[in-house]
Amino acid sequence: MLALVLAAGAAHAGPWVQKRGHGIVIVGVNAYRADERFAAFGGGTQPLGPEGKFRSISPHLWAEVGLTDDWTGILSFHAPWQRYTQTGYQASAFAPGDLQAGFRRALRRPDNGWQLAVQVLGKAPTYGADTQPRPGNGQGDLESTLLAGRSFPVGSRWGFFTSEGGFRKRWGRPADQWRGEIGGGLHATPRLTVMGQAFLTRSVGAFPRVEPGVNPMIEPYYHLVRLQGSVVTKLGGHWRVQLGYAQDAAGRNVGRGGQWVLAVWRSF
Repeated sequence: MLALVLAAGAAHAGPWVQKRGHGIVIVGVNAYRADERFAAFGGGTQPLGPEGKFRSISPHLWAEVGLTDDWTGILSFHAPWQRYTQTGYQASAFAPGDLQAGFRRALRRPDNGWQLAVQVLGKAPTYGADTQPRPGNGQGDLESTLLAGRSFPVGSRWGFFTSEGGFRKRWGRPADQWRGEIGGGLHATPRLTVMGQAFLTRSVGAFPRVEPGVNPMIEPYYHLVRLQGSVVTKLGGHWRVQLGYAQDAAGRNVGRGGQWVLAVWRSF
């Protein structure tokens, strides 16, 4: 059950893999809004534009299935509706986003103690280059990640901790990235789990020439720290629902906003 709770919170199950023939499907929506951005140089924040506002409502799908007891296949997809407005200008679009697929391989999965796994995900765009606001940078990525985590008793309850770190190779103009995450939570009751996470992104290499764009989350070079809190409730059987909120806490050359997260998922 722990792996499934982590799947709802972090869009993947940390270092835990699915058993052969079993898995999880998560269907959700993220509602993001930003009126300002972290500055590209000098620190601080600045408006997106003259009375600039960016809004995004993004339905998404995440699916995992155990190919063997050690190998888990992964598929994800999202299709955001996005709108940007400022004085004298507006743009909106509903378009398919990036398609992502890959696998997770267990390196260590004892009944107790630390779990280790490696994960590889490839990403490709499914939208046209003239879509505005763009759902992504329009290029292929390949990300390799090392994941670690464990569960532990907290009084009469159980808690968990996860961490991961990896490198995202990005072809084309966008800069490569180091990406990380740390998270933890507590199974407060048999039906309720609470958890917190921090998502970290840092671009590497030279700062490229900035081209005009109206999606403040799609930049060729940026740093970002995003904090998220969630609750996951068991509805019965194999069904659960997650409600969370994420806030952009620090960054460079990227939007500064907040995001509500709602997801319903089913294990099988």
